[in-house]
Formats: sequence, structure tokens, C-alpha cells
Amino acid sequence: MTARISLVDSDADRNAVYRFRYDIYVEEMKRVQTYADHQLKTIQEPLDETGNLLIAEENGRTVGTARFNVGVNESFRFYTDLYQLRSFGPFFPRHISITSKLMVAPEYRRSFLPRQLSVCCYVHGLRLGTAFDFIDCNSPLVPFFSKLGYRQVFPNILHPEYGNVVPMVLAMHDRAHLEKVRSPLARYARKAIQNKESLLFFRDMLRSLQPTFKSRNSALSASPVL
Repeated sequence: MTARISLVDSDADRNAVYRFRYDIYVEEMKRVQTYADHQLKTIQEPLDETGNLLIAEENGRTVGTARFNVGVNESFRFYTDLYQLRSFGPFFPRHISITSKLMVAPEYRRSFLPRQLSVCCYVHGLRLGTAFDFIDCNSPLVPFFSKLGYRQVFPNILHPEYGNVVPMVLAMHDRAHLEKVRSPLARYARKAIQNKESLLFFRDMLRSLQPTFKSRNSALSASPVL
């Protein structure tokens, strides 16, 4: 299976993403979604107004999507407090991003598509000046994101829709860590101009927080739905 991934640039693709979210979250997973429209069978959120949406398609069918919101002229809404984004002082908000709504069709969950969507978010984030990217996930998905290079530095949080979740952060320019965990992002990090200030800041943060929270690096497991 080979899917084509692209940035959403039309109303048709945007609506396809909203319908796909509904199919996965409501129809399949039976999740309660604040912004679900049960008549149109779509999920469209306020963060979509400024977010960058990815769509993965195969033979005209939507099979995956993700969203990343970048801190340039961005309001992260309740995620600012939920992820403690102000703790990243000199980099907030301009050099912060959040990745969410990463999901793929059931038959793609053990394929490379989730990883490819993550790579696309990373590459676009680098281009837009992101130094730190944030996500949250359920515990079974921590190995997937750890393999990409994300780390947990703060305690678990209570998401208003998803309950107890694990917050994780990716230091975009930490080549050493990305190479250590054999992240697929490492090859792109090597080509980027390193933001050394963000590396020094993050390493100081890790030293101050350890041993409370340590990065958990393990093999790729189940594919994600954020």
C-alpha cells in the first residue's frame, strides 16, 4: 500500500479530513468529541483555523491525516497550560508547535504511514522554525513516539476529551538523541541548521527534572491515533 501525503490546500481536501476524523473517532472508536457534527459527520476544531493539515490518500480515498500548529502568530488555546508551554520561556510561542489528530485507516496501522505522517510534520516544522514539538498520547503509544525521538518530561495530564494521557516533547534539533534512538527524523535533522540555544535549554531542563522523568526508548509498536 502506497499513500500520497500532501498539505491540505483546498476546501474539498479539508472536508475530507474532517469526515475522516469522524469515521475514526466517532464511528470506529466511539469517542465523545466536543466538535463532532453528527449531521454532517465531521469533526472540525478551532485549531483547524490556523493549523497545517496533512492528508494521505490512496486511489482517491483518505487513509490518514495529521495536524500541526506552529507558534508563529498562533494561539494554542488550552494546550498552553495543558502542556506547560510557557516553561519553554524564550521559545514560547514562536518556536513551539503542537502535533495532533494523527490517525490512519485501520489497514494502515501496521504500515509505515503513521511514521511518514510524523516525518512530514517534522520537516515542515523545521522549515517554519520550530524548536520544540509537543504531543500527547495514551500509554500504549509511548514506544512509537519514543522511537521518533519524543520524551516525557512532565507528569501525565488530564485531557478534557481523552482523559489521562502522556505529554511528550520533541527537541527538534537534538541530533544526538535522534540518532541514539534511530529515529527516522535523524536524517532530516542532520541537514538542518542546529538551534544550539534550544539544545542547551533543553539539556538544562532535563538535568533539573531527572530522575523523575526519563525518556523511554523502545521499539515501534502499535500505530497512533491522536
